[in-house]
Amino acid sequence: MHARMDVVRYKPGEAIRWLQAGAENLRKEAKRQSASLVTRKGERTIAKDIRDAAGAIFGMGKSALAELMHHEAQASEYVLREDRFEVIGRGGSRAVRYRDVSAMKQRGDRVTVVLESGSLTIKPHAYILAGRLKVPIGWSRNGIEVPFETLTDELSARAGVNIENL
Repeated sequence: MHARMDVVRYKPGEAIRWLQAGAENLRKEAKRQSASLVTRKGERTIAKDIRDAAGAIFGMGKSALAELMHHEAQASEYVLREDRFEVIGRGGSRAVRYRDVSAMKQRGDRVTVVLESGSLTIKPHAYILAGRLKVPIGWSRNGIEVPFETLTDELSARAGVNIENL
């Protein structure tokens, strides 16, 4: 008798939520900077006004990028089924049968899944930095936090291919 595999869902780990908080802080700082520019408080020169305006624009751009990264990560998911896996993102979804995976190649934190036709790349959505240590944010695997490598290890096992380190 053949045992049936449960569906496994990988979503970005809980730590990804800090991108949202970071975006909000960047937005507040940019608003504060632009308000200072409009009211022209303190010692003002044309050069200082231009520098502050550029800083406010840059701050708003950084907050928009952080917000975009957060939404992108929240919308992404890998769903592992019995005979295939699905990659779900903002642009739609793609189903890949395990038997169509011909190789998996890892360079750093990026893993390229080579398919019979084409390829796809699995890479971290964000990192946690502690001094010189840089660690990719892991996954929530059916609601349980797991390290980043768990997804690629499980895909490798289901597809029956080893991950080649480059």
